[in-house]
Amino acid sequence: MIIWGSRGVTSVIGPGRFHCPQCDMEQTYSLKQVRNFFTLYFIPVIPLNVAGRFIECHSCGTCYEEEVLSYDPEIERAETAAQMLRIMVLAALADGELDGEEQAEIERQHFEFAGQPLTASALSNEIGMIRSADVDLNSYVTTLAPNLSPQSKALVVKLVFHTMSASSELRPGHQKQLTKLGDTLGIPQDQYMDLIDLLSEPSDEN
Repeated sequence: MIIWGSRGVTSVIGPGRFHCPQCDMEQTYSLKQVRNFFTLYFIPVIPLNVAGRFIECHSCGTCYEEEVLSYDPEIERAETAAQMLRIMVLAALADGELDGEEQAEIERQHFEFAGQPLTASALSNEIGMIRSADVDLNSYVTTLAPNLSPQSKALVVKLVFHTMSASSELRPGHQKQLTKLGDTLGIPQDQYMDLIDLLSEPSDEN
């Protein structure tokens, strides 16, 4: 009886260096290729089509599409900083205005996660774009939520809560958006309320 079939055979095309998203640092990698082979008695005999190629990190073993080679952590950090700034401005504007205490809180939080001061022109431009786009906090966060990690979702809640409560007790516009935020982020209600309670506790910074 003749036994024949096909299977994929993985081979290494070559090595290189890249910024591994999982390790969050530069690592060596192997570019690997999977080619289908016609097999006879389970032995690969005739090469067929290429089934795919992928990048494998030598340190953590995580496999990625080849597009990961163009990954730039600095660009990603800048995009994240811009998104978080927009979230804070939208949080402040949930009641229709951005007062001095909210602005000071936005500047403080921005410096904390972005590592650089927020310029007046950058804040003014952000406010202008938001007002012209006529978008609210939850509609914007909805576009980001599917790609946010649990840690990033917690950061969003933290930034929103501290911005909204910077000047006084939460106003009706703030409260409305904050109440919906947990569902928008896909955070279970009990976990969301626990997070809000934690953020409501007095800070020890003083």
